[in-house]
Amino acid sequence: MTTPEHTMVGILGAFALGLHNRFGWPVVAFAALASNVPDLDGLPMLFDMERFEFGHRVWGHNFFAIVVTSILLAWTQVRFNWVQRVGCYVARFLPSEVVITEQRADSPIPMSVFILVGIGFQSVHLVCDMVVSGGQGLSAWFVKPFWPFGKTGFVYPLIPWGDVGPTVIMMGGLIGIAKYGRAQFISVLTLIVLISYLFCRSYWA
Repeated sequence: MTTPEHTMVGILGAFALGLHNRFGWPVVAFAALASNVPDLDGLPMLFDMERFEFGHRVWGHNFFAIVVTSILLAWTQVRFNWVQRVGCYVARFLPSEVVITEQRADSPIPMSVFILVGIGFQSVHLVCDMVVSGGQGLSAWFVKPFWPFGKTGFVYPLIPWGDVGPTVIMMGGLIGIAKYGRAQFISVLTLIVLISYLFCRSYWA
């Protein structure tokens, strides 16, 4: 999946779980960010394509890295509230109807919540990359979730990388949320449609 698609999976997943109702918008934003963290192993592409081809979907796409980065992100969030700070800064450039406030000091979000969200949505990232792979002359890219302790790779390509279907489906869901509200219901429905599309597209490919 692409970065925007991973981001939308995080947002819709957080809405579907009702995290916005229980913990507020910071956890939804955190989920969106966590959904992209495994792809940090693609940064070598900026300097060395050989290292990129060797390390992408390996160095960051494993449970060891997921646990470590989730703990680090959760600790920095609880310590510095960077999600709220960045959100409040960005809100300055948004329409006046958009109101973003920092979390109240009397209702802090537990660090354990951020750790679980980080681990959960980074793990979903791995599954997404397993089922969206190959196509357009590209070979299927194996994910090695147990690296560095195990080197077995997994891939179950249902649709090719670059297929616009997931983007259209998830954008439609987010537009529906913006227009009608009911974030949890629409998110659940959107994810059901997305999963159905993956299997149907694979069957009729």
